[in-house]
Amino acid sequence: MNRDRMGQRLQLDKTVNRYKLSLEWYEEAKNVTPGGAQTLSKMPKRFPFGSFPIAVERGDGARVQDIDGNWYVDWINAMGAVTLGYQHPHVVDSIGRQLKDGVLFGLPHRIERDISLRLTKVIPCAESVRWFKTGSEATQAAIRTARIATGREMVLTVGDGYHGWHSWFLAVKPWHPGVPKAYEELIKAFRYNDLSSLEVQLERYGTRTAAVILEPCHFEIPTPGFLQGVRELCNRHRTVLIFDEIVTGFRWALGGGQEYFGVVPDLATFGKAAANGLPIAMLCGQKDFMSHAELVQGGTFGGDALSLVACNAVLDVYQKEPVIENLWTRGRELQKQFNETAKQLNLDAIIEFFPYTESSKANDDSRRIFAMSLFLQEAAAAGVLFHPVNCNVSAVLTDKDMKTTFRAIKVALRAVARALEHDDWAALTGHPIQSVMPLRS
Repeated sequence: MNRDRMGQRLQLDKTVNRYKLSLEWYEEAKNVTPGGAQTLSKMPKRFPFGSFPIAVERGDGARVQDIDGNWYVDWINAMGAVTLGYQHPHVVDSIGRQLKDGVLFGLPHRIERDISLRLTKVIPCAESVRWFKTGSEATQAAIRTARIATGREMVLTVGDGYHGWHSWFLAVKPWHPGVPKAYEELIKAFRYNDLSSLEVQLERYGTRTAAVILEPCHFEIPTPGFLQGVRELCNRHRTVLIFDEIVTGFRWALGGGQEYFGVVPDLATFGKAAANGLPIAMLCGQKDFMSHAELVQGGTFGGDALSLVACNAVLDVYQKEPVIENLWTRGRELQKQFNETAKQLNLDAIIEFFPYTESSKANDDSRRIFAMSLFLQEAAAAGVLFHPVNCNVSAVLTDKDMKTTFRAIKVALRAVARALEHDDWAALTGHPIQSVMPLRS
């Protein structure tokens, strides 16, 4: 065996040993769980399988430990649900106290009123709040509420956006297995930052359109006047404007994109970071519209005391500590380090910064998947977890966490630069990442 092949074999053996328990765990998990995970974004095939951790054991601060015992600085962050870090003391203490008194009851818990009232003071559009467990449920409830309020059925949305896994929305996607074709006539697309494309759709379908739903900040910053223009068009056509703030809420500002950009929708949905990891989501909005939300189907676990107590604790922390400022600061530091290193290595790659998440882009050529796979592999080996689509900032990242992150970025980008220079991907010991249904979750 020549020296190069021997080196590759040693590297492969080292990788396999590092993730030995993960790989063994997956062999059984895939037989009892479709895809081996509970959401598409977590599936092992979304990462370089074989050279990336598959399952985790615990989290602490901005770090997680996989089942093989390896610790990582975590920039996946539970898909953006944990902005205050794992095991935040105030959140954990609040949950522990409530746990002793009960989690779920046959009548509303009194905290439902208390936390709802509190949110009406921090979210601009919120005069009333209805609770759910997931963002997909909340957006489904928003659409049904708008349909009841207007007596119309059609929905307009950004074509490459994401508002959950339910059929009402997925019908707008090119690929939507299991969704009846009839749904396609009830949802039409427009382009973000292209006001004229929305205007065309409203001129065509305005008398049938119950709602326009979009994320206030999509994959790019809204151009001046865009959100205001959307608001005015909805007013003109008597259409309900819904902001999906599942991702932007508790990140751009405590009150989400509507607070940051100063454009108030009729209805809005929030979730993810609202309870620092506990399952919670909400539909909120103006009373005239929210009065119809009483007729929206609820669930047994909506308004469980544990998640509401966690949300209340999260609000305590946000209002006492500079959480939003920390998200901005750490995100900018990551952006600066990545972009400067990529430039030094003549890599055509960039991180485009939003305060709640980072989005990395590279040229969409045949080697992009290999480059991203190698980057994720080498960063993980250096103690940092990134996601191939985006990464989420934690407010409790320490200087030590950032140093580890910067070191991992340099190591990973250098490996990518070498592979691109020689068009040699032997260093990629795991399988290249695979695309799945084009959703964010």
